[in-house]
Amino acid sequence: MAKLNYEEILNKPNLRQAARRSKEPSKILYDDFNIPSEVVNIGVGKKYYVATYGCQANERDGETIIGILEKMGYTETSEMDDADIAILNTCAIRENAVDRVFGEIGHLKASKRKKPDSIYAICGCMVQEEVVTKKIYESCPHIDLVFGTHNIHKLPQLILDVISKKTRIIEVFSCEGEVIENAPVKRLNNLKAWVNIMYGCDKFCTYCIVPYTRGKERSRLKKDILKEVQELKDQGYMEITLLGQNVNAYGKDLKEDNGDFGELLEDVAKIGIPRVRFVTSHPWNFTDKMIETIAKYDNLMPFIHLPLQSGDDEILRRMARRYTKEEYIALYNKIRESDFKYLPVTDEALKINKLDPSIFVLIANTYYMNNQIERSIFSYRAAVNL
Repeated sequence: MAKLNYEEILNKPNLRQAARRSKEPSKILYDDFNIPSEVVNIGVGKKYYVATYGCQANERDGETIIGILEKMGYTETSEMDDADIAILNTCAIRENAVDRVFGEIGHLKASKRKKPDSIYAICGCMVQEEVVTKKIYESCPHIDLVFGTHNIHKLPQLILDVISKKTRIIEVFSCEGEVIENAPVKRLNNLKAWVNIMYGCDKFCTYCIVPYTRGKERSRLKKDILKEVQELKDQGYMEITLLGQNVNAYGKDLKEDNGDFGELLEDVAKIGIPRVRFVTSHPWNFTDKMIETIAKYDNLMPFIHLPLQSGDDEILRRMARRYTKEEYIALYNKIRESDFKYLPVTDEALKINKLDPSIFVLIANTYYMNNQIERSIFSYRAAVNL
């Protein structure tokens, strides 16, 4: 395959561009996914292998990737060496996931020698980082295709480009992003399902790369979410998890009167799927409506993921978390004093008391940095309240 100099590639990641935020509402597209006629059945008689690393959002992206490949005629194989197309769907948050991906990339080099016509692709959050994509392009010539989080629905066209142009393709957009409503999905569980309610994040916590890899906060319309949830109920699903980098911010980006997350949560609960969960919440946006709704409906699971990050106000300020220790504790107490059946506890209290995970409401990620005293006090506070 022909090779360009990395600097000549047009659509490569740029973190400075990824940080830009406009006031314009994000586009919601209902017909942007399509399969070019040249590759409609290109996968018939061929196999695919997809490996997904990282968070629930990545797992849901993996279901879209698999849905697209099966719509093109590919069938699954559990062996990477047998695949005619292998895709590694990556994570940028967890270092061990990054290390594992580069290990798998090395393994693909031997596979490429055995099957030179196979297509090997890397996608996901990891390749939204400039240094990573450059490293893959310059040191991993057996990787044919690199694409990011914003153009998964363009996978059929990207496969066509690799085949027809006989060149390696890098197409990673650093942009605010859109909402694509017509991409296919292959659910990997017959009882539990992921349901995206929004994408991206605008919080820009000092230590976090998600706003750069996932783009601007952009919500799906409530009618589209409720339609998907109703379809899952009709198909017999027993549990769904509503997904977003910060679900509490749902609806804030929409100009039309679409309702906030508390209202969406209530409408989802009314559909009647037996178990409804959501991740992840930010303490800054947690509303009374959410607390009241979770307490009101039995099918809303008594589980809230509410990251604490630090017990020191100065560290929280430097982390750009937008709340203080006192504000977090006030929210903690408000949840505790609500009509929940169970008391909130932190990670540390859970370990101290060896509780059954099914009975806790609140998990706090206790990354207290250099403030071990506050860590001990907060954990003890939660433990004695039990």
